Amino acid sequence: MDHAWSDVEKYSVVRAFGKKLNGKRARFAAAMALIALLGLNGCAGVVGASNSNAPSKSPSSPGGNPTTPASSNAGQAQLAASPSSASFTNVATGSSSSQTIALINSGSADATISNATATGAGFSISGLTMPVTVAAGKSATFNLVFAPRAAGQATGSVTVMSDAPNSPLTIAATASAVTPTTGLSSSAASFNFGDVLLGSTNSLGATLTNVGNTSVTISSVTVTGAGFSATGVASNTTLTPGQTANLNAGFSPAAVGAVSGLITVNCNGASPVVIALAGIGAQASAHSVDLTWDPSTADDVVGYFVYRGLADGTYAKINSAPDVNTQYTDTNLFSGQTYTYVVTSVDADNVESDYSDPVVVEIP
Repeated sequence: MDHAWSDVEKYSVVRAFGKKLNGKRARFAAAMALIALLGLNGCAGVVGASNSNAPSKSPSSPGGNPTTPASSNAGQAQLAASPSSASFTNVATGSSSSQTIALINSGSADATISNATATGAGFSISGLTMPVTVAAGKSATFNLVFAPRAAGQATGSVTVMSDAPNSPLTIAATASAVTPTTGLSSSAASFNFGDVLLGSTNSLGATLTNVGNTSVTISSVTVTGAGFSATGVASNTTLTPGQTANLNAGFSPAAVGAVSGLITVNCNGASPVVIALAGIGAQASAHSVDLTWDPSTADDVVGYFVYRGLADGTYAKINSAPDVNTQYTDTNLFSGQTYTYVVTSVDADNVESDYSDPVVVEIP
């Protein structure tokens, strides 16, 4: 049987290629003929011949074109913190302070934050629910909180884990803690309203300041003395360290005579602020004061200013513009009061002379 197959093979090859073929074409054609012959005889397990000089083709490349690897240009996430570090100064023990931190994705792909932890005594974070995805060009925020239990210096950090290439992201934190103090101060220790006409109101103001390092809550504001009042600060007003509030005091006398009183501002954990009050209820007088004086001997005098004495010994100008006359009538008077007057001359350059000798007038 082997001999018969050999004869058939030789015969087929000779008949198919009776003419002489040259070069690679002849060898390739012979190989193809042999494969066809073996296929016709149905012999299993026969491997077709091939020409070692023929170009090879990739089986996965249609049409014989080689496969080009896909370029790797996919985007990446890039996380950064703003601010990149946190600092807390003089936080009172038993209280807390927080700072907002933004996690910014400056990359071209989404970033997924899987975990964030704070280390260091007194440090913690809030506002992040993991996992959280930060889109490219967007940001997510959280709060870094410092709540010390003891006075002194503290250091810590926040570690943010994500699928960004620069993970983990570390945010350093420093802090100082102090023993809590409370205190409330007033810019004015007393209010003197002076003479106030019956039926009218005079107002003065002060600034209350929290001078401690912890928040202070005003529990009440009380006023004593007839005709006095206080507004601007209500009960349960809370001031943080350094914060201020305005306190306004008023005097509306109902009777003639001197009145005194107190404003007391009570607060939790601090000494109360006490402001002394004084005022005089005055009745408008039907009398007037007529002032006259000798003219100045200077050539460049353009007029005169009239001043009235105050309770503190200083003088207040009572005519807004220089009076060219050498007389003035004062009608804004209170019964039972004593008034002191002086006059100055003024030149074209608005330069005033010294005060004249004072004149004292008692109003019945």
